[in-house]
Amino acid sequence: MLYIFSAVAIFVIDRQKNIVNRVLRVSGNSNLVIKNDKTNDSINRIANWINKNNLNLDANEFLILIFVLFSLIFFAGLFFKIGFVFSILLLIISIFIFFIFINIRKKRENIKKEEQLEQFLLDLIGYLYGNPNILNCIQKTLEDVDYPLKKEFELVLNDTRKGLLLNEALRNMITRNSSPLIEVVLIGLIAANDKGTDLIEFLKDQVEYIREKKNIERYIKILSSGPRYTSYLITLIPIISIIIIILINKDIMNILFTGTGILVLVYVVLSNIAGFFIINRLINYYGGNRVIR
Repeated sequence: MLYIFSAVAIFVIDRQKNIVNRVLRVSGNSNLVIKNDKTNDSINRIANWINKNNLNLDANEFLILIFVLFSLIFFAGLFFKIGFVFSILLLIISIFIFFIFINIRKKRENIKKEEQLEQFLLDLIGYLYGNPNILNCIQKTLEDVDYPLKKEFELVLNDTRKGLLLNEALRNMITRNSSPLIEVVLIGLIAANDKGTDLIEFLKDQVEYIREKKNIERYIKILSSGPRYTSYLITLIPIISIIIIILINKDIMNILFTGTGILVLVYVVLSNIAGFFIINRLINYYGGNRVIR
């Protein structure tokens, strides 16, 4: 409970500090603003990571949530008397599961956005025929767009209302997202907007690019289905072997739960997980470095 109260106290103090800073800025006493330059860079990196993973949390809220969650898991292990080492292992496994879950969720969100992007561009083209003002057309197009892509472009419109140029707002959207497809389309839109290119023709080309990319991805999935199933089989072989050995010789269980046996089990589990993700990473790679980070 001490850890929970400490986390809550940190959260409250941080909120109070933010309120004080806002009051000082509004009152013109910006020289009195509480600064902490050493942590700002780390907080900004965490905030960017949170945005790219589509988490609706502030960086400080995320850190407090992680601290409380993993503390509860660790102390739950100690409470049920499974031992300090096993509590550490439980914590490590929980961290793995947590980040795997976030990664899966991010991929699903990106897939939804990419699926919505083609129709969004088609609708935008239709509105541009009647009104050359791209901001007004984006606003009208959003009336027929669903979450999560709608939220991203609403943030773009909010940025422009705050005084940012459209290109800067689109760059912010690229920074918030981890989808390479959205990055390519938006970078092209920024360049076309800068050069005064015909946006309708440009957007038509982007729609064709998206369709061609989808066709290529379908073809790649067909080709990579064999290696993917092979990775599943390779992962299952050691597990099946252990089960067969236990069925043949039940006394092996006593050996597995000794100090050496536990280390072997941990090694087997971690190596299988690592191998599984490395193989899947290789067969699902659609690479290239991001242009805007």
